[in-house]
Amino acid sequence: MGNRVTTPNLRFEFVKGWMTGGTDPADGSVECGDGTAFPMEVTLDQVAEIFYRVKDAWFTSGSASWKVSGTQQTINAATDAPVNRTLEIDSVTYQKRGYTISGAYPYNAATYDAGIGNNYSDIADNENGMWKDAWNDPDHVDAFSYEQDDPNSIQGGNFEWWGDTGLGVYAKVFRGKRVAVVKLDPADGLYAATNKFYLEIEMYWFDYGVVPFGGSTNIYNSQGGFGDFSSRAVLISDYILRLATGDATCLVYFDALGSTDETGTDFIHEPQVWWPYAKDNPAVPVWDTDNGAKL
Repeated sequence: MGNRVTTPNLRFEFVKGWMTGGTDPADGSVECGDGTAFPMEVTLDQVAEIFYRVKDAWFTSGSASWKVSGTQQTINAATDAPVNRTLEIDSVTYQKRGYTISGAYPYNAATYDAGIGNNYSDIADNENGMWKDAWNDPDHVDAFSYEQDDPNSIQGGNFEWWGDTGLGVYAKVFRGKRVAVVKLDPADGLYAATNKFYLEIEMYWFDYGVVPFGGSTNIYNSQGGFGDFSSRAVLISDYILRLATGDATCLVYFDALGSTDETGTDFIHEPQVWWPYAKDNPAVPVWDTDNGAKL
């Protein structure tokens, strides 16, 4: 008999949305579109892949550059992932991907020393593990969760880290648990052909200069410490989830406070491993773990 899982925990919920540039209906709906907390339009197939099917992902490209007092500054996204999802260099220098937690945990692999004597464990091979309570924490919620803090540029120039100008870089991807539905007609059902769906997600980064130059996908209420920088936001690139079901994309803006010549290349966050799932007895995988294709 196959494994079963019963849980009251929802991987996500649908909420009502409205498009930025329009009129807030003042009914508790969330604002969607470029620069908001719900910036990324997705299909329902992409929702399924993001929340249920991708096991591991990391950046494969992305950069930004700008000038401060005429001096060029540049950062480059990490494009190689450490073998383990948590890597610690010292008490403030670390990198974490999704599905990792301090200590042992059910459905996780064996614990390991992340680098400075702290034991962590990463999710193992059984997809039932994604339903455990730990993955309801927004900092660990799924394969696209990501956080790096390198305040002293200890790892500058290492492709496992966001290389920078020597100031140190903090970077994070936060993916919430809501998908906003924008309806052409409020009376439409969830599956109306004219509906649009927007993912709650933010990718941001900043360096550790006197002024924390950086950028975000959210220009109105960034978690990255920029606050509302909509009046000085400069478009530099796209943030892309390169899914098997097609690219899901939103815009990345630079907080141009005291800088000039801001530019960037696309930040691509790419799945590397998909959950296989299984059916029948004996169990037969449904999805190719290497590319997400249906078998």
